[in-house]
Amino acid sequence: MSSSPPPSNLGRRGLRNAAIMSVAMLLLMFFLYFRMEKSQRDEMADEIFGGLAGAAILYVVSVGVGYATWKYREALEAEKEERLVEKLDAKNKSGVRSSSLGLPFEEVTKGIASSPETVIVETWLDDSTLERLEPAMLESLGKSRRIRVYVLNPFSPSVTRRGRDRENKKGPEENRQSICGTLEYLARVAAKARVSAPVLPGLLAKPAASPGKLEVFCYDSLPSFSIYSWHDRAFVGFHLEGVKSSEGTHLEVDLRVGLGPQLTAHIANLGQMPSLVAVDLGRSIESQMEALRMAVPDCPEIEGAFAAAGPSKPASPLRYLVPSAILGMVIGLKTKRLDEKGGGGDGEV
Repeated sequence: MSSSPPPSNLGRRGLRNAAIMSVAMLLLMFFLYFRMEKSQRDEMADEIFGGLAGAAILYVVSVGVGYATWKYREALEAEKEERLVEKLDAKNKSGVRSSSLGLPFEEVTKGIASSPETVIVETWLDDSTLERLEPAMLESLGKSRRIRVYVLNPFSPSVTRRGRDRENKKGPEENRQSICGTLEYLARVAAKARVSAPVLPGLLAKPAASPGKLEVFCYDSLPSFSIYSWHDRAFVGFHLEGVKSSEGTHLEVDLRVGLGPQLTAHIANLGQMPSLVAVDLGRSIESQMEALRMAVPDCPEIEGAFAAAGPSKPASPLRYLVPSAILGMVIGLKTKRLDEKGGGGDGEV
């Protein structure tokens, strides 16, 4: 999506020049009028008023011509830039338009607020990210638009793997709580969007617009990248080791070519996964934990199994030395007894 061209100063210059010329003409006529004798003033009155009328007409015409020229120049510049962007996109087969370090929140919030439909794919979203996205999400929902959010199922084994990738010191259970916090935050956003404006009394009352649709899904899959998409544009981040996706490199992608259709297919595949769970934001998140757990085929049955999913500790050497020591003691005692019996027999002979 190209940025709009800067507004032209041609219109402002036209208005300023027309005003200056009109004022100058008006002052000149008044100067000439008062320099004339009384008899000449009466004769020239009609001509002066005609001149004023002509100046007014000239001013109106100048303003109209200046405004029309201004709008024409702006439209022409916008069309040239749009054609240039189309030519560049046609040559760019990869679909990657630009790159940035970190998620460009300003661009993302503008896209969410202006797009009829927004799709967000993440592992989970921390509170700081959600706080920056919330105003744009509420604005979009207030305009009866649709937002879809995909986050990891809190019981998915991928939660543990992603925790290792980020090298965070939290365990699987704490990461699961982070996802639950994301779901609860989104439920609060949906609740705010459902609150209708106060009804005005009498004839001023207006029917409240229906709120938009905030849909949240939990997927069970090893996350490949984060996606923030709308219209024909998306920002893609990567789940690199030791880096939060929102702080890493992001690519601006044209969804129509190159990498774009692959991202669209990835989102479609997530939506068709049998283990995908639609979260009901109108209900308590805690009450839906069992349904989320049952959607993961290899989910551990007990809470302690999540901790067992971490890297295994090396076994202690005593585990192997103790049995050998006990066995050696038993064999040594038996040998001693046999030696004592053998020694007693030789003495009797």
